[in-house]
Amino acid sequence: MMEQWHWWTLAFLMLLIGEAFVPGLVLGSLAIGAFAGGLASMFTDWWEYQCVAASAGAVLSLLFLRPLAMRVWFSGASVATGVDALPGRTVRMTLAINPQSGRGRGRIDGDDWLIEFNPNWKGTRSEGEASINDPSDYAVGDQLRVVAVESNVLIVEPLN
Repeated sequence: MMEQWHWWTLAFLMLLIGEAFVPGLVLGSLAIGAFAGGLASMFTDWWEYQCVAASAGAVLSLLFLRPLAMRVWFSGASVATGVDALPGRTVRMTLAINPQSGRGRGRIDGDDWLIEFNPNWKGTRSEGEASINDPSDYAVGDQLRVVAVESNVLIVEPLN
């Protein structure tokens, strides 16, 4: 036969395991409440007092420990992922810029994207050349820098 503290320990462990899969420290706070209920079971056999201790432990943990942990562990600059991580990266052209549409294609990390030059880009002038470069001067295999992402189109500029 299981004693009362066994049930509280089982609840504590199950809630901690659940916390590993559900972020936000809510199940962790409930686990602390179960721990408090287990401590209360060492002093009394009355389940009412144990439940009050578990409730108080969970509420106090939610009110005080959770905000502190969220501030310490989940604050600061977040790491850019997905589309947010693309600006600043280089893209290799896989299809030259079409003069009619102003778009071509490029590849980053195995993903193929539509690319177009930044509308504010005025081109660059190589030393000794009289004309300003335009997007059609760039061929398949050239590398460009991603400036922004608009929907499914990468806005690019030359690397130089």
